[in-house]
Amino acid sequence: MSSVQAEKKALRSKMMQIRRAMSAEQKAAADAAITALVMQQPEFSAAKKVFAYVSMPHEVGTQALLQGILDAGKTLGLPVCSPQTHTLTFYRLDSLRELHGGMYRIPVPPVSEDRLLTPDAETLVLVPMLAIDREGWRLGAGGGYYDRFLAAYGDTVQVLGICYAENCVTAVPHGQYDKPILCCITEQKREEHNG
Repeated sequence: MSSVQAEKKALRSKMMQIRRAMSAEQKAAADAAITALVMQQPEFSAAKKVFAYVSMPHEVGTQALLQGILDAGKTLGLPVCSPQTHTLTFYRLDSLRELHGGMYRIPVPPVSEDRLLTPDAETLVLVPMLAIDREGWRLGAGGGYYDRFLAAYGDTVQVLGICYAENCVTAVPHGQYDKPILCCITEQKREEHNG
């Protein structure tokens, strides 16, 4: 394991502890605030497609946000993981009732050619993270899925990171394949990063 990987692993453990320490009430309030702030952003208003994610217990909750995207009349895309290549492909979800079990126990949309979505300039991608620093370096879950996606499409799409304020840190270790995120939404505010 490289020193960067070891540092990431240690920080990941620390950030997970912080998240586990949040009470259900704190998490629900923070999730609601993040949902409201995301939907107030100019990138959200301008987007025709929003690529989001179905949250796991340790992540910023997205249930209300997913419904809000659908209610706003936008095309909602959700990721399907390919473990062989560690890549993400996004498919259209028309209703939360369509979700079913997928890789890593993460609910996924129906997968079919007619639901496959192509990222473009009118696409907003909401990126989950465990931590982010002042320069926009993000700490993910460790699979590299979003790093690969952003390497391929980061210059095409609009990107907003989603993170709890408590997980904004001084420095996130990063390697050559990591991509900084220039804007992050927390429950407190929109944060711009230098990159």
